Amino acid sequence: MPIEREKYLFFGQGVQVYPFAKIIYPNNLFLDDFSIVSDFCFILASKFIKIGKYSHLAPYSMITGGGEVYIENFVEISYGAKIISGTDDIFGEHLFTPSVPENHRDVNRSSVQIGRLCFIGANSIIYPGVTIGEGVIVNPGTIVKVNLNPWGIYDGPDAKLLGKRKFRSEIVEQSEELLKNKLKVP
Repeated sequence: MPIEREKYLFFGQGVQVYPFAKIIYPNNLFLDDFSIVSDFCFILASKFIKIGKYSHLAPYSMITGGGEVYIENFVEISYGAKIISGTDDIFGEHLFTPSVPENHRDVNRSSVQIGRLCFIGANSIIYPGVTIGEGVIVNPGTIVKVNLNPWGIYDGPDAKLLGKRKFRSEIVEQSEELLKNKLKVP
């Protein structure tokens, strides 16, 4: 079944949205050139969501929560990773399920930003309000509740910094070459 490109806020050159991806409110979804949304992904775009050039959402990854999400160029969101831009306050005096009216809930919605050249490992969770700097690697299963500095490698339930990523200049150079020449994915 062909993709209805006109339903999207922006649908760039060479974009691939696989047939079993579930996208709610595609009119708020900006899919930049050569981005890929794999089968079994879930995207709730009740507000603006951008997926940058040459970025990929692997199967079973999810973007949800009702806040804005900005994923820059050359980002891999691996299998089962979750980007959550809104969550209920479960410890306060309010109810906390989407099945009750909004005025009975206390929902924290905040934008999530993921810089270019990042890798978000399988089954990681990114919380609302987080900014992940350029070139960051988030190891599989990591829980990210705080901002992450550029070019770091983070791991674990508290996103502990393990070290710095190598080959920065080579990676940046390759990405800039692809953008300059608009090379297609084979």
